[in-house]
Amino acid sequence: MGRPARAGRRTKRVITTAPRPSTKQTESAIRYHVGMAEPGHHEFQIEMRVPALPERPHVELVFPAWAPGSYMIRDFVRHVYGLEITDERGRPLDRERLDKQRWRVAAGGVAFVVRYRVFAFEASVRTSFLDDSHAYWNGTSLFFAVEGETARPHDVTVAAPGGWQVSTALPRLRGAPAGTFRAGDYDELVDAPFEVGTHARLGFRVGRVVFEVALYGRTNADTRRLVDILRRVVRATAEIFGGLPFERYVFIIHALPVGSGGLEHHASVTMDITGLSFDEERGYVRFADLAAHEFFHVWNVKRLHDPVLGPFDYTRECYTRLLWFHEGFTDYLANVIILRAGVLDEKGFWRWIGEDWPRYASRPGRRETPLDELSFEAWIKLYKPADNHFNNAVSYYEKGLWVGMALDLELRRASRGRRGLPELFRWLWDRADRQTSTVTETDVRAAARAIAGKPLDWFFERYVHGTADLDLPALWRQAGLTVTLAPPWTEAAGEPDPVRRARARSWSGAVIEGRTPAGAAERAVVKNVLPASPAAAAGLTFGDEVVALAGDRVNAATFSKRLGDHAPGDSVTVTFFRRDRLFETRLVVAASPERKLLLEPAAHASLAALAIRRGWLGIGATRKR
Repeated sequence: MGRPARAGRRTKRVITTAPRPSTKQTESAIRYHVGMAEPGHHEFQIEMRVPALPERPHVELVFPAWAPGSYMIRDFVRHVYGLEITDERGRPLDRERLDKQRWRVAAGGVAFVVRYRVFAFEASVRTSFLDDSHAYWNGTSLFFAVEGETARPHDVTVAAPGGWQVSTALPRLRGAPAGTFRAGDYDELVDAPFEVGTHARLGFRVGRVVFEVALYGRTNADTRRLVDILRRVVRATAEIFGGLPFERYVFIIHALPVGSGGLEHHASVTMDITGLSFDEERGYVRFADLAAHEFFHVWNVKRLHDPVLGPFDYTRECYTRLLWFHEGFTDYLANVIILRAGVLDEKGFWRWIGEDWPRYASRPGRRETPLDELSFEAWIKLYKPADNHFNNAVSYYEKGLWVGMALDLELRRASRGRRGLPELFRWLWDRADRQTSTVTETDVRAAARAIAGKPLDWFFERYVHGTADLDLPALWRQAGLTVTLAPPWTEAAGEPDPVRRARARSWSGAVIEGRTPAGAAERAVVKNVLPASPAAAAGLTFGDEVVALAGDRVNAATFSKRLGDHAPGDSVTVTFFRRDRLFETRLVVAASPERKLLLEPAAHASLAALAIRRGWLGIGATRKR
């Protein structure tokens, strides 16, 4: 039986497994100067100054290959141009390129200068971006490291265009030129993204902790409400952990045409949201859910983490089998947090489950691979899914969410509603002395045992290491809910129009997406074919372009409508292109297996069931509205 390692200081992380430098070696900082003289060219000009290393005649420079929190090799060095390495007098130094991201420099023990440009034109939370409206970067996509010298202080001076301001979690360096910030080591440097531009600066306090909000882009949101949502999320999360582990935190928010999610950091976060998505309440709920997920990472993965996720090796994959815990459980608890924060009401909570559970429960790949293996394969499958991924796998986010809900309810069954998954995290955090600490599956099992008052090893064997189906409907009933699975053609599914209900019965098993090549009309392209479906029996496959059903032209928007013209049992002709050759096949329409889930509090629930439900909803916990 293991337990989290007790740590009195922050766990150090290194770029490789090279020996750590001595205290004397850490006295001089490695310094970077970030220029952006012509933002419209999308290139940062970087100057890196390395102090003298008398005991090291040869020094290795290393460029990171990935960004922690986003488990895919991205080879950021592919955007590096114009590399020059000289001594302080400008004389070139001999260098040898060792591989795609390493250079050995014959520095002779003296200080030297590295200059290069980085092309930055990917608007995502994982990379870097520069244009005439703003600059943003994650350190792993911008900064070389010196092998073996990552424990030194690392200073950054930002040369921003006139009128631009800088937001980052790094503190300003006193006595240094304006716009200079200090990181205690390389890891802190690349774990603190920068937003530079004319963004709005907002903020709030929770207790004595200062929260800054840097909001870039165009949005139709009420920004006061966004700040209020962040405040509510912070308070509800702090309630779980009994306080906040920092004095200052920065939310960097990019309002873009299309949002792409978030990326957590030690004392900050970047969230890319769809700026014009706040014309309905769902926009605010989605924002709250993203904020809650990323802020919960302050603890789960940034401070409580798998041992392989710190120290980091930024040059290659760091394989973990705990992403179901770090990401899936976080995804689930984000919904609990926004419920407790009063952003989502109880009916909205049941509606969320009702909408999302059927999507997961109908995925053919949910029983293919154990959760721990899905975590391990993140580097090659989740971020690089093949066409058949939907039919043969599932995301550790998605399955991990439902496993987290099931564990929460199992813990509450065992504790009569008093303790659940939030208390499991509090148990881990308290035993880590509220410091950065490693967590293993053994520790998670020990926490579950402590919260439930009995071993729950069977749960982890079945749902983490096995592929057994989750019986969440049974757990919902034990929490005092009525569970109804309604076919889409019945009144219970909520569709008032009888004609639309009748047409919803027809099903093909083909997932159609719209694609519009330049200068062409939208095409109906087969994105997926579910196994054992009518479309599979008809021989349709990925990439087929369907042009007609029973002789009627279709596109992505009309395919399901024309399918609804035919009742289950009807045989229809499907006309399609495959690699520019025209084919026909016969498809036998089937009755839809899809179901709508309806959850409601039972009219006559037992006291035990009520206790589970009240604990699950956080009734009695802080519910700020």
